[in-house]
Amino acid sequence: MLDDDKSLHGSLAGTGTAFEEGLRALVGGALFGLVSPFVGHPLDTVKTKMQTEAKYQKMKIIPVIAEIWKADKIRGFYKGFVPPLVASSAYRSIQFSAYAATFSACEHVPFLAEPIPFTGGLRISVLLGACASAFARATIESPFDFIKVRKQTGSPWYIGDGSLKSMISPQMVRQLYNGYIPTLKRTLLLMGSFFILVDYSVRYIPDVINMPVYGPFFKGGICATAAWTFAFPFETVKNVMQADMTGKYSGKTSTQVMQLLYNNNGVRGLYRGFAPGASRSFIANGVSMCVYSWFQDYTR
Repeated sequence: MLDDDKSLHGSLAGTGTAFEEGLRALVGGALFGLVSPFVGHPLDTVKTKMQTEAKYQKMKIIPVIAEIWKADKIRGFYKGFVPPLVASSAYRSIQFSAYAATFSACEHVPFLAEPIPFTGGLRISVLLGACASAFARATIESPFDFIKVRKQTGSPWYIGDGSLKSMISPQMVRQLYNGYIPTLKRTLLLMGSFFILVDYSVRYIPDVINMPVYGPFFKGGICATAAWTFAFPFETVKNVMQADMTGKYSGKTSTQVMQLLYNNNGVRGLYRGFAPGASRSFIANGVSMCVYSWFQDYTR
């Protein structure tokens, strides 16, 4: 159990009350979410096009970047920017707040704060915090991600005539949550891996984690990007399901879609667009985590 300030330095949450830690993480996460899209959206657009548009299926990252620039200049890289900007500040704040509040609450329950045998000190509090974070993030992010993907690929995201009645219809809600299951699977893997890696890093390489600037960038850039390595196949599945306008994947589960992608292109098909995706994660999450950590340190 973490019970002194020194041992907590570099962690993403402390052991104050659940309300205090949740509120601090809520504001810090919102700042994280505002910074991330500005830095990372251009490479996210490249990744999405490589995964979903036939025109870019056989192209490498540099030619794709050149094509986007040739067609629309800088505006082409920021297509679909507004939905993730709005969503990112919301789901990042909830993501970190859910983790911090759950982690803090669990740390005050002795058996949840004890290390799990044979895990190198990993605690149940970290795992439960990661699960809470993942469910909260996926529920908020999924509809905004659907709109973002459709805008990035130049496809309509709404059904009907665009009237208020059609926008709040059950059909529209189902449309917006197309791809929710792979989003949830991806986010469980992503958040679980990320918080576990940060927890291990704080305890085993404190000299790195506690360095100004470099420490926060390591947590955001290295830990988050490593987590994306595990979760990326579900990101690919989510994107192709959300971008589908032909009905090719209609009625298929995320597992069936993953199997189809694997049958067509093997592991490479599941990791299509990983280079721009990993680059985006390294830069955007690294910079954003510096802002998050600054706020955490400033308010403790």
